[in-house]
Amino acid sequence: MSSWRFQSGFWAPCVTIPLEDRGFRYGMSVFETVAVRGGRPLFLSEHLERIGRAANARRWANFFVPDFLPELTRGQGAGDTGVFRIYLTAGSGGVADPLSGSLYALFEECEVGTNFAPLRLLSSSVPYFPGPGGWKTGNYWQNVEASAFARESGADDALLFNPAGGLVCASMANVFLEVAGGWKTPALEAGPREGVVRAWAIENLPAEESLLDADSLARATACFVSNSRIGIRQVRELEGRALPTTAAGALQNLYRKNVLRIEGDGIAERG
Repeated sequence: MSSWRFQSGFWAPCVTIPLEDRGFRYGMSVFETVAVRGGRPLFLSEHLERIGRAANARRWANFFVPDFLPELTRGQGAGDTGVFRIYLTAGSGGVADPLSGSLYALFEECEVGTNFAPLRLLSSSVPYFPGPGGWKTGNYWQNVEASAFARESGADDALLFNPAGGLVCASMANVFLEVAGGWKTPALEAGPREGVVRAWAIENLPAEESLLDADSLARATACFVSNSRIGIRQVRELEGRALPTTAAGALQNLYRKNVLRIEGDGIAERG
């Protein structure tokens, strides 16, 4: 993993954030995950717009959003395919002091969007308390615990519900359901994170933003999840109930061709 800090208009290598930074002490940070394939950042402007919007909403002092990422350091521990995590931290000070932190970027070499094996999902019984504004925040404990619960239960991921019983998301991704012949995804007012791949899928299906619940899951005839790291992944099992894994095949192929820019045969059903 390689890391940088944005200072004086450019990215400089760094190894850590200061221990007094409130991003470390209290989880007061926002982040975006930018997928990179072949040295090409995916949806970069959309990600930077979102982190800038979060900064403006919380009144980060003197914050400037750069329109570029640090160069990939090929041959020095980083490759050209993986994910950048961009963090804006609250900086040092007390909990009520103005937010005036720094921008950090971490690059992790990994597979991006090319694993199309369908997933198994189950529901978490623990109420999920969404973060403010649909932003991705550094306080990720609830999501990590839900993900661990899913794996311990023999599933791939867990579905999270807010205290009112509304479906929010999967622990690490946005979720889409096919209900009554149409695609739906939890509305932002329910608390999901406003992911860029979510927005892309809504536009290209198209899909409707709706208030969904456990009954919606029971009526779902197909399901898939999305985020920047995995792209589009279909769901083959929902709460122990088998689902077809072809309903979102056209969307997967479109993502493969137009976003990942992978040529060749379309995506076949995979068990």
